[in-house]
Amino acid sequence: MTLTVDERIKQIPHYPGAMMYGIEEGWTRLASNENPLPPSEAVLSHIMDALFDLNRYPGGEGELKSALGGLYGLAPDHFVLGDGSDELIEMVLRAMKHGEKNGVIVSEPSFPFYAIAAAIYDYEVKKVPVVDMRVDLASIRQAVDRNTRVIFLNNPLNPTGTVFDDESCRAFLRDLPPEVLVVLDEAYAEFSESPQFPRAFSYVDDHPVLVLRTFSKAYALAGLRIGYGVGEASLISYLERTRQPFSVNVLALIGAHAALIDTGYLQKVLANNRKGKDFLYSSLKSLSLEYVPTEANFILFRFGNQAEAAVKRLFEEKILVRWMGAYKLPDYIRVSVGRPDENIRFIEALSRVRDTLR
Repeated sequence: MTLTVDERIKQIPHYPGAMMYGIEEGWTRLASNENPLPPSEAVLSHIMDALFDLNRYPGGEGELKSALGGLYGLAPDHFVLGDGSDELIEMVLRAMKHGEKNGVIVSEPSFPFYAIAAAIYDYEVKKVPVVDMRVDLASIRQAVDRNTRVIFLNNPLNPTGTVFDDESCRAFLRDLPPEVLVVLDEAYAEFSESPQFPRAFSYVDDHPVLVLRTFSKAYALAGLRIGYGVGEASLISYLERTRQPFSVNVLALIGAHAALIDTGYLQKVLANNRKGKDFLYSSLKSLSLEYVPTEANFILFRFGNQAEAAVKRLFEEKILVRWMGAYKLPDYIRVSVGRPDENIRFIEALSRVRDTLR
């Protein structure tokens, strides 16, 4: 093939997604921070009813935005929907590009798609190292220059599960130039139990902030790909202009609306996550493995210089977890919180693997 491709595109790394195995029966999938529980019965019922209308274009965005507005006390024009958070990230980069030089700041490590998408849209990417497994807001502020257009802050931070607090976030926003947009990606916010977790929706009318949330994690709709952004109405209007028409499919819209109002299901998910974290904490401690206390639905733990080998051994036992080499944490493994039986199977296998690698 003789197609000419820009060298900039050739240099963009592939997204380090989970190994795409484990669809068939017998696998324990703890690599992608998925909800281990299936969607609620209400979601499945509404989706089944909608199957007969797939000949029509999606038309339920207004209803979902109104439901979100009612839940959070904001007008519907404060919300934008996307084909997962990834589309929203790209919408930001399309809308915010201005002039010849444009810069993005991200923490390192953090969700890899920020830097990948920024490179696709020809932004200069500055990566600010985390400190003690936490986002370093002070160093991020120091990295801001006259070309900075967007700052991506992942809170809770993937892959560490740590958070920064409301007071620190407000101080950070007050100190920024007004032309810099801060994207607060709160994909795991529902799992956080910290009383100091930022009340980010209250920022959006006073600061250039876009808050990202998703239905992929706590609401178990990862396969439907639907997320939303929350921001000041004029910012939302600009983002809407960069969207593909009908980018969120009808089943995703209906499923998300049903999930949002099924509060009992959400509490079941959070209870499973809480119990699973406690079990994994105690089990990792009993194995003398250091872990990072998490505000999300995954745990980062240090296995040592054979972490990659351990992940491969677990794969041989049909257990998927994530080696963190792509995140520049080669001694670490990240495991999602699963169902009780999955957590037990993982710990039993991890114990065997650790003994064989000694």
